[in-house]
Amino acid sequence: MRHLASMLAATLLAGLPAVAIAQDTLRLRMNGDINVLDPIATTNFTIRNASYLMYDTLFAMDAQYQVQPQMADSVTISDDGLVYVITLRDGLTFHDGAPVTAGDVVASLERWGGVDGLGRVLFSKMDSIAATDDATLTITMSEPWGLVLDALGKISSNVPVIMPARLAATPASEAVATPIGSGPYQLIQDEWVPGSIAVFEKFDDYVPRDEPVSMAAGGKVAHFDRVELTYIPDTATAIDALIVGEIDWIEEVPADMLAFFDGQDDAKPIAARQAGNSMQLVVNHLNAPFDDPLIRQALQHALEQTPFLQAAYGDATDRYLECAAVFFCDTPYASDANTDRVLNRDVDAARALLDEAGYDGTPVMLMHVGDIAVHDAYYSVLKPMLEEAGFKVEVQASDWATVATRRASKAPVAEGGWNLFFTGWGYVDQINPMTNVYVAGACEDGWFGWACSEELQQLREEFAAAATEDERVALAERMQVLTHDLVSYVPMGQAFPSQGIASNLTGFIDSPVPFFWNVRRAE
Repeated sequence: MRHLASMLAATLLAGLPAVAIAQDTLRLRMNGDINVLDPIATTNFTIRNASYLMYDTLFAMDAQYQVQPQMADSVTISDDGLVYVITLRDGLTFHDGAPVTAGDVVASLERWGGVDGLGRVLFSKMDSIAATDDATLTITMSEPWGLVLDALGKISSNVPVIMPARLAATPASEAVATPIGSGPYQLIQDEWVPGSIAVFEKFDDYVPRDEPVSMAAGGKVAHFDRVELTYIPDTATAIDALIVGEIDWIEEVPADMLAFFDGQDDAKPIAARQAGNSMQLVVNHLNAPFDDPLIRQALQHALEQTPFLQAAYGDATDRYLECAAVFFCDTPYASDANTDRVLNRDVDAARALLDEAGYDGTPVMLMHVGDIAVHDAYYSVLKPMLEEAGFKVEVQASDWATVATRRASKAPVAEGGWNLFFTGWGYVDQINPMTNVYVAGACEDGWFGWACSEELQQLREEFAAAATEDERVALAERMQVLTHDLVSYVPMGQAFPSQGIASNLTGFIDSPVPFFWNVRRAE
């Protein structure tokens, strides 16, 4: 099997240009295809991770989870907390050679603020945002709000990246076709082949900040002339390509493949605890059968976390944690409130709820993702569990890029819609009720699944305005109770993946998001 995988890897990589194996090239395999490069049009982490190569942000989060200026040089806040005057730093240039202006920043933030959960809250509390000159923008709030800079410096999806104003005019529902950023690497559009490869080159006109790198903040120094993101659907093939030196990094190594690295000197797995995900089964509230709340609760009874976690991680119990806390376990807002249906499987209760709801056998369509090993394992467990509980199930083989696109559809299943899909949000996204998409209750304006609750919307507003931590803890627990009753998703536990890395690379940043500035080859 290993020999065959090595042959497949060699065959796959053989078609790439000779520069692909040059020492000044960093070669990466992410979880899924790079079919768009617009982190406003999608929350897909694969696209987010790739986009950080080419886009920069106004503010950024450092290793202490504090927001720091990034494209901003300085920010002045009025004594009443209503006016933020932000000055851009010198030397900001887009990849097409045009200077970055405050007008570009305003247009980019307005686009982001129309789709991101935290961005929407920010803009709802804003009187105005405007460029006062090419280097300065002013945000005027309608009321003091202490999370303005936290919103502008959020590290994960949707990331408030800055692009030219003409591209920011693209509706957020449409991905920008010709992406242009101002970050340390620029996309080589002519070499971008979705389904195969995305190529970036060092942007010589990028001026890093002077401060040392600290997670997403500080000096973003590009040490490679070229970065290639190669799509290798089969994980075993990708690991063999890493071991033989054809690629340099793999985003996730399944537990049952860690042994591939035994006795290898040129590549190794590394723990990525900060990149831990809370795995979720997302539920579409618009399509039958899960438009019925009783059937959604039957879904909760039909499942339990342990078989999924064991299928994905085997006996590596240090790599996962059973957890039904909406805001992650072992965090300030962790709670076990209203988790009985989630943690304790009860097939009889599931069948009883289906009978009560008058379930008519409407099939549950599963988009079985095969190009991410963990997802593949989870879908394999899901189908028999649902069938045992009385659901009729249909399966369509898919890949992650297809699911990440299809999940945006609100159409019936027969017309390109969906019922359920697995995903994984990270620690930094989920611990804060202002960025956790499952507690928004924003109906058809919300994240995929479109769970609807006016009470959740109100609680989120109260959380944003809460004066004490005790108030915030109580509000977070109430949000958890409502979220599990609403069933916007079914929690599938927490996981702490391993990444695969070439042994001659150094400088990786410990972060919940993989960054590739500061990375270099050891001499």
